[in-house]
Amino acid sequence: MMTLSFGSRLSHLAMAATSGAKTTATEPPTKIVWNAGKHRFETEDHEAFIDYKLRNDGKAMDLVHTYVPSSKRGLGLASLLCVAAFEHASSHSLSVIPSCSYVSDTFLPRNPTWKPLVYAEDLKSSI
Repeated sequence: MMTLSFGSRLSHLAMAATSGAKTTATEPPTKIVWNAGKHRFETEDHEAFIDYKLRNDGKAMDLVHTYVPSSKRGLGLASLLCVAAFEHASSHSLSVIPSCSYVSDTFLPRNPTWKPLVYAEDLKSSI
C-alpha cells in the first residue's frame, strides 16, 4: 500500500473538496492509502474507501463505489477519497469514468476542475 500525504497541491484540493465538512483544528489530517491489490483508495483504518476498476486496457480508472461508515459521515472523507483517486489518475495519465453516483452527482459538480480527466465516452459501469 502507498500512503498519500496531503502535500501542497493535494492539501489545497482536499480543502476545497471538503469545504463545509465538520472538522476541528485539533484533528490530525486523514491519511488516504492506495491499496493497489484491492483496487481502492482507503482511509488508513480501512473503514472508508473508493473502489475502482481499470478499463480500456488500463487507460481509464472506473470509480465504481464510495463507502463511508455512518459514524464517519460529514467529515469530508468521501471528497478526500475522490481527490486521492483523481490525483492518482492525473499523475498516471489515466482518464476517470465516474460510475459511482457520489463521484458523478456530488464530487464533480462541486469540483469542476477535475472534469477534464473524465473519460470522453459514456462507459459507466453496470454495477
